Amino acid sequence: MRKKKGSYGKIVVIILFTALVLGNYFQYQLSPLGPVLMEDMGLSSSQFSSVFSSPMIPAIFLGIIAGMLSDKYGVKRVAAIGLAVTALGLCLRPFAAGYASMMGTMILGGIGVTFLNVNMSKIIGGWYPPEKVGSMVGIAMVGSTLGMTVGTATTAMMPSYTFAFAVSGIAAVVVFVLWILFMKDGESGQKSQESPLESLKVVLKSRNIWLVGLCLMCVLGCNVAVSAFLPTALQSRGISAGTSGIMASVLTVGSLLGSLLGPAVCGRMPSMKGFLIGLGVIAGVCAAFGWMGAPPLIVVSLLLAGFCIGTLIPLYMSFPMLLPEIGPQYAGSAGGAITTLELLGAVIIPTYIITPIAGENFSLMFLLAGGCMILMSILVIFLPELQKNKSSVNS
Repeated sequence: MRKKKGSYGKIVVIILFTALVLGNYFQYQLSPLGPVLMEDMGLSSSQFSSVFSSPMIPAIFLGIIAGMLSDKYGVKRVAAIGLAVTALGLCLRPFAAGYASMMGTMILGGIGVTFLNVNMSKIIGGWYPPEKVGSMVGIAMVGSTLGMTVGTATTAMMPSYTFAFAVSGIAAVVVFVLWILFMKDGESGQKSQESPLESLKVVLKSRNIWLVGLCLMCVLGCNVAVSAFLPTALQSRGISAGTSGIMASVLTVGSLLGSLLGPAVCGRMPSMKGFLIGLGVIAGVCAAFGWMGAPPLIVVSLLLAGFCIGTLIPLYMSFPMLLPEIGPQYAGSAGGAITTLELLGAVIIPTYIITPIAGENFSLMFLLAGGCMILMSILVIFLPELQKNKSSVNS
């Protein structure tokens, strides 16, 4: 029975991986199309920026609701609705002709991936034991990085942006069909007998969920700030634009490696808390000072920072299934809460805290970004030691 469960778990991870590829691919198609879209649709730079980031809006406003509904009615059914809305939005996107229609279709496109991110721990925890949840979440989340890379690299090769948008629309329909045909709720797909509001009350009373959410806020705040300003900071040191771009991409490579390998490394550590604290300190130091060194040192620092960040995110996303007061029954609602805090950190910390304080002082900017990771390491001290739980499961 255990073997059969593990075998189907691989299919679940593959479907989730594929859906996450789409969830980021359609957004990052816009990256190389910026000048063309701004000209053809009459978009200003600020409008294009808001269109590009609009798929994150559902995560901020619907994350908790999606989690509550998933706990009550089951992940497969609720996420299927989200993926259907995504397919509708992306099939309409080729016909968008201006700012309002592009915003609307992009927001609809972000609903499906919101429902999946919220339930990541709940979905995978239904098919794998607690000690493997972090590793499997990391593997699935590689799909997000792959989607970003493919969307950015291939879209410009297509004959028109209408054709490119049609490709993602067709892909969204395929993902929806795969979900309906092959996705199954595992043991964590059990439906809560409580009302959604009662489930939310349980989650909001958990100090650990708030701590995990705040940790993710710090991680995303640092990551977005560094990613956004690193090429400009390197160019201010006299490094060419091309070389700066290549160096900045190392952060993404490190993140991908962290998602794949980091959670497995964590499983071999005697203390999960110690591992999380170490990752935070390393990432903080590399983010704060790595950009100042010689080019080889910059590459190493960015690779380390990316690895640490890429490891931390799936580990934190696995927490709802690992916390004894949450577990399968409330994992959806808990995932919604931490995802909402995570996205708020990605928006608020770089835009409204770091940038206003630092201005164009890149030394202060990256010092503040690194400080976010140090703050995260301090918050980890107050989390429970879950590695012991993993050991007890194995014994």
